[in-house]
Formats: sequence, structure tokens, C-alpha cells
Amino acid sequence: MTMSIELKLTQWYQKAHRTLPFRVNQDPYRIWISEIMAQQTQIDTLLPYYERWMLKYPDLKQLSQAPIAELLKCWEGLGYYSRVRNIHQAAQEIQLNYQGIFPSNLAQIRSLPGIGPYTASAIASICFETKTAAIDGNVKRVMSRLFLWDESLLKAEFTQKITTTIETWMLTQQPSILTQALMELGALVCNKQAKCLECPLQNDCLAQQTHQVHLYPSVKEKLAKKIEHIEVIYLMNKQHEIALTLDHSDALMKGYYRFPTLKQVDISLLTLKKESQITHVFTHKLWEVTFFSAQTDLDYPEFKWISKSNLNDIPIITLHRKFLQSKPL
Repeated sequence: MTMSIELKLTQWYQKAHRTLPFRVNQDPYRIWISEIMAQQTQIDTLLPYYERWMLKYPDLKQLSQAPIAELLKCWEGLGYYSRVRNIHQAAQEIQLNYQGIFPSNLAQIRSLPGIGPYTASAIASICFETKTAAIDGNVKRVMSRLFLWDESLLKAEFTQKITTTIETWMLTQQPSILTQALMELGALVCNKQAKCLECPLQNDCLAQQTHQVHLYPSVKEKLAKKIEHIEVIYLMNKQHEIALTLDHSDALMKGYYRFPTLKQVDISLLTLKKESQITHVFTHKLWEVTFFSAQTDLDYPEFKWISKSNLNDIPIITLHRKFLQSKPL
């Protein structure tokens, strides 16, 4: 008797999956935080952040009561900082609207700040055994190769075909296991450099059978990243305090301190020294940041002046933190 694709996936996952801290149970709080952290972030990178977060905020109540500045500090270095502000807001909504209990209804989960269709379906299927397909990049890659579905040609049909297929599989397989099996297969085996000989579905995969694995999913043309040139200043006063600002006109890192830009000071009153230039890569843009240093006798009350010994106590954007680490205390 031929074993079905969905059964092969389930059995493979139960034998081959990674032991990860957010898989110890089906706690929706733990799964939620792991899924948000995993957005635009590799698992190996997020794990130490995840473990520190869970030690500091082991449940929703403690998370909802934490000051946002403290959460931003805990998140520092992970990037995409709107994620942590949405987490904080969602935790407070759960306390207010759901008596502190994470909602189990898919629509209610989807309504929480920062939770999109994929994350809502991942939480609902993994934690509450809801028969809903969680479709991320890994799952798209697996399904595209398995059935030779070309997203660039099928467009709207592509997602619907995947959804219908996975949710049909869930009629006979446990949703929590199947969801994680598809994610894990895409992450470990059916990744960009496919390991077809290790794949439990190699005999079912149309791309493998027709030697077209490298063609699926179709490669999307990348847009050139916009380059932004920024000049900032490491400004120190007579008390050896450093000037920082919360100005977030870039809209990327609200709540994080950073050095003032040269436009925020009167450079005619300062003796500037050019220190270094660092390039920082975002998904959609590049920052080319030039760092200058200077000393001043002026007060600049619009800035927050922080002693060097206290710089580790506040959230500072990663690029500026790297520069600070190069300066001796």
C-alpha cells in the first residue's frame, strides 16, 4: 500500500525535527513569540533572544506589565522593531479583552496587533489543532517543487491551491504536526540548496522527477536597494556624558536611542573629527552612516545625556551600539 504524502510528512517530522525551546509544549504565548521573532530572522540568531525573553517574561501577564523601554532593550539587535511594539500592544489587549488568556479562535488571533494571516494560522494550527494552512516562504517552496506550481504564473491561484491541499491533508493528520512538518522540511531539506536525497517526499516530488528543482519556486527579480547617506555625531560634554536622542523620523526604530545627526547641532561651534563609516543593510534600503565625534560646552537640552557607564541600561539602535563598543569607556 502506497503511503500518502501527508503521512510521510508526519512520520518524517516525528523522527527528524529539531529540538527547539518553543516546541516543548503547545503554549500559544511561546509559539507566538517564536513566530514573531522568526520574521526576517534566522532560528540560530533568535534562539538566545528567545531564551532570554522567556526567562524575563515567562507569561502574558508579566509581558503586558513590562515597560516598553525594557522590552525594546531586550529586543535590541533583532531588528524590525515594530514587532516588539506590536507584541506589547497585543499582550495588553489580551489582558483587557480575553482575561489574560490567549484567544483560540482564528479570527480573534488574527485581530491582534502584528499578527498576520500566516502567524495566526501557525498559532491556531500548532496550539489549538485548527485545520488552517500556515503558508510561509518555506511552505511555498516545498509545495511549489512538489507539484510544479509556479507562483509567478498562477498568482492568486497559487496560495489557494496550497491552502486547499494542506487543509485537505489535515482531515487525516494532526494539524500541529503537519504544520510544523512542512515548515521544518522547507527549513532543513527543501531549502534553496535542496537536499533531495534526504527528502521523505523525493519519490512524490514532480520537480525532482523532472530535474527542475532549481527552477522552483521561480526567482523574483530583486529591486535595487535605496541608499541613504546619514551623518551622526558622537558628542561628549564636560561631564563625559554622551548625547543621545529619541528622534525616530526614519520611522524604523521608534523607542530606541541614537546619536544626533549633524543637522541637529550647529557644526560651526564644534571641532569635528571623522571617525568611521559603516554600512547597514535593511530589507529595502542601505544606510551609509558616517560617524563624527566632538566635545562641547553647550547644554543641548533637547538631547538625553548619558554617562558611559549607563549606556548598557537603555535601548540603543544596533549600528550605534556597535560604534560605542569600539570606543573605550
